[in-house]
Amino acid sequence: MNRSKNTEEIIEALKREPTVHFFIAAALIFVVYAISDITNGDTIEVDQREIDARILMQEMAFGQPLTEDQRELIASSYVEEQILVKEAKDLELDNDARIHDMLAQKMRHVLSGNIIQPTSDELERFYKSNTEAYRTMPSVSVDELVLDTREEIPAQVQVLLEQGSDSDSILALTQGTNAPLPNVNHLDLSNIFAPEFADAVFQSQNDEWVGPFASNRGQHFLKVIESSDERLPPIEEILDRVRLDWIAQEEEIRLQEEVNKLWNRYKIVVNNAKPEQH
Repeated sequence: MNRSKNTEEIIEALKREPTVHFFIAAALIFVVYAISDITNGDTIEVDQREIDARILMQEMAFGQPLTEDQRELIASSYVEEQILVKEAKDLELDNDARIHDMLAQKMRHVLSGNIIQPTSDELERFYKSNTEAYRTMPSVSVDELVLDTREEIPAQVQVLLEQGSDSDSILALTQGTNAPLPNVNHLDLSNIFAPEFADAVFQSQNDEWVGPFASNRGQHFLKVIESSDERLPPIEEILDRVRLDWIAQEEEIRLQEEVNKLWNRYKIVVNNAKPEQH
């Protein structure tokens, strides 16, 4: 009986001891976290600043503050994105050629940022060294006449075509349409019709109908209205184009320089390489 009474007194004393309360609480917290780790799996940490930044971008796009529901949707979308990214990495889906290509392209944009604008002298030198790229091909503006038939053309209409009559006079005698094709070169006509037909158009005389060219629309005839010779436009006329071309080339040069620097930082080892043939 004495031993039982002593035990009860010790327990009562421990209940009144604050330190014991602390250790019991700590033990309970530890158990709760252990159970949480078992049931919830891995922990994903998200950055509130990233969520706030996304909310701000949406508010700037909409021009007004977002509602609480919209904010929660953005936050949940961000968390979902982080979950999917982690799952993809766990499944090693990032080890994919298409993903590598997208990451490489994004890195190229990062490396080639902050391209400066060219000076007038740089533009002039670039223009003179690339004149062939700016030289225009010979071109023509033509009237296209399409007769709505693939059958034999009536004799009266054929006479008007041979005389080079205007399209209105021809269309007064038969069904069809006409429309202009302005400033087309030999390649344009070859792509629209055929190279042989383009040859015939460029070799034709003024007021001469060239055709027919048969298609599912009917029979096509072309007449040259105006022609332009090969020409090199002055830089003042195409200044914006020259500037964009200079920037594109300079971006590529500087990008390659940055990529070359990265090459020097790494040791490249080719596994499973085929042995050299002797």
